[in-house]
Amino acid sequence: MDDKNTLHVRCGSDIRDGLKQAGFIGDFLEFSDPFCQGPVPDLPRDAFIETRAAFISGAYDLPGDAALERLRREYDALGRLGQYDHVVLWFEHDSYDQLILAFLMNAIATIQPETNIDVISVNHAPASEAIDRFIGLGQLSLDGLIWCWQNHRMPLRTDMLTFGTKVWKALRADDPRHLKTLAEQTTAPLPHMPAALKRHLAELPDPQTGLGLTQKLTLQIIKDQGPVTVGKVFGHLMRRYDPLPCLGDLMFWSEIQWMMDCKDALFTLSASDPKTNWAEQTITLTTTGHETLAGRRNFLDNFTGVRWVGGVLVSP
Repeated sequence: MDDKNTLHVRCGSDIRDGLKQAGFIGDFLEFSDPFCQGPVPDLPRDAFIETRAAFISGAYDLPGDAALERLRREYDALGRLGQYDHVVLWFEHDSYDQLILAFLMNAIATIQPETNIDVISVNHAPASEAIDRFIGLGQLSLDGLIWCWQNHRMPLRTDMLTFGTKVWKALRADDPRHLKTLAEQTTAPLPHMPAALKRHLAELPDPQTGLGLTQKLTLQIIKDQGPVTVGKVFGHLMRRYDPLPCLGDLMFWSEIQWMMDCKDALFTLSASDPKTNWAEQTITLTTTGHETLAGRRNFLDNFTGVRWVGGVLVSP
């Protein structure tokens, strides 16, 4: 399939071992800056990386120096794409993947590496996989990864680079209207991008409730299923409630913590032992949570923190 002068680029490490086991022999690069969360400002490269590292460190409770070192290593690696004869970008259809794909389109258009580049972008698994709900490439078997290679690999085209660059520029703007225009395209060179952008834009506050979609769905799950553990809320969100799930577990926990930045609590967390893992803590909706979910209170009147949707600042 590939050769030793091939580089496989993926926004995570979920298929790294699977590719080797399936018979791929090229190098692997993980680029996993989660642009679907946190500030994505229009800043010069070094300042941008530092801003992203500070967010990742704070949101996911990671050492700041390690977060910055990792991001610098991943961003620097993109400058070496031209050292390979063949580069393959592996992405699925959610906003986590597609926003990183938009960034890569802009980066590749800027770097202009002299190499053969293919894009794999999928929104479903083959029927033979028997997956109830396809969320990501990490769910696929070895045969499923080979199926992606054989059926969903396409050469990178100039119109893909142009469209992705437009998306990346619009994502970093403090006004979401241009991104909304791109999300409304019925056909796009990157076919899964518009739906991912719509899901991303749904994180902007609803006028009536002040909630982003993840926040709203979280409260709805607690109301429907609770009291329930935070881990089970995350499971319900991924399997049933979210129309296009994109969060990892630590990313979801950061959403819970942002929702706790308020004057009147939306929910309570209880644990018999203060050392209890967050996923095992029971979460219960409060009266304020019920009223906010119903639209009788606006969360932004209650919110005391800061939240970002791309380049858009959401504040009290």
